[in-house]
Amino acid sequence: MLDHPILIDTDFHRYADDHEAVAMLAALVGRGDAQIAGVTTVTGNAWASHCAEQARQSLPKLGLADVPVHQGAEQPLIHRQSDFAHRSRMYGAAFGGAWGNADLLESSPLKQPKPANGEEAHAVEFLIQQLRGASQPRTILAIGPCTNLALAIRIAPDIVPKIGSLYVMGGAFYVPGNVTPSSEFNWWFDAESAAIVMEQDIEVTIVPLDVTDNIVVDIERYRRWEGQYGDDRFFREFHEPKFGKVFENDQHFALPVWDALAAACLIDSSLITRSESLWVTVDCSIGPSYGRAISYADARSFNLDEPSRPQAKVVMQIDEDRFWSVYESLIFSEKA
Repeated sequence: MLDHPILIDTDFHRYADDHEAVAMLAALVGRGDAQIAGVTTVTGNAWASHCAEQARQSLPKLGLADVPVHQGAEQPLIHRQSDFAHRSRMYGAAFGGAWGNADLLESSPLKQPKPANGEEAHAVEFLIQQLRGASQPRTILAIGPCTNLALAIRIAPDIVPKIGSLYVMGGAFYVPGNVTPSSEFNWWFDAESAAIVMEQDIEVTIVPLDVTDNIVVDIERYRRWEGQYGDDRFFREFHEPKFGKVFENDQHFALPVWDALAAACLIDSSLITRSESLWVTVDCSIGPSYGRAISYADARSFNLDEPSRPQAKVVMQIDEDRFWSVYESLIFSEKA
């Protein structure tokens, strides 16, 4: 049983790894081993409005019909969509998520009707209300850009002590980025918000590209799932439409399960076989390093005073076999 209720902040899309992460936690909820207090959406992989719509459609199928979904920030704090094409040419930003270069994603946000009663809270409001009103700490799983969390912390800094632990999928420490050569997508999309969150007095576990790059769905794994779980609803509605034609056209294709790995670390930290304790921030300078993870283990190496906040736990390696065992046991409920 997980100790504290979970808040999930996500750029949810029905074909994104966020969906896998939420499905894993939903399985625990169904077993009585976890509680999800709410889902908040943020623009990243897709527009926050589409994320909220798709989360509301998907959560009932996962047994989470009673979990509230609150739409959050539609744009980053400072990073602008209008700069994306220019920065792509200058610095090699190959994937823009909601901003472009993604075949399965919508090109513009939804025009959201105003709630009839005018009472539906914005995601930032909801996070503040949840944390301020909590009788026990909340665990937060942040699997998109950190815009909502940064805004909540800046508006209501008193909520920080109510965050018992924070699990973040983001950053690239000793490996190349996946959107620019130096930066991972979530932190590149809103570097300023990632820096704000990383510099708080919070117990943070970071799941970066250093570990996620090595945990991938390839054709061998997909074909095994197809044979073993081909009749499973999640396989038919998620894996098959996402991967089926891709593997027909390219048998060498492989895709990490980024956010599912972050969820797995939250569910069972014993999966982590190697991590580093680092002080972490994010490069917010406009240029090729925007969004790059900055870290150090010993402040004295840089003639700096030791920060008062705790070091982040940066995951570098997991037990891959055990991860896939946990993934399959939670994701697939109907055996062929």
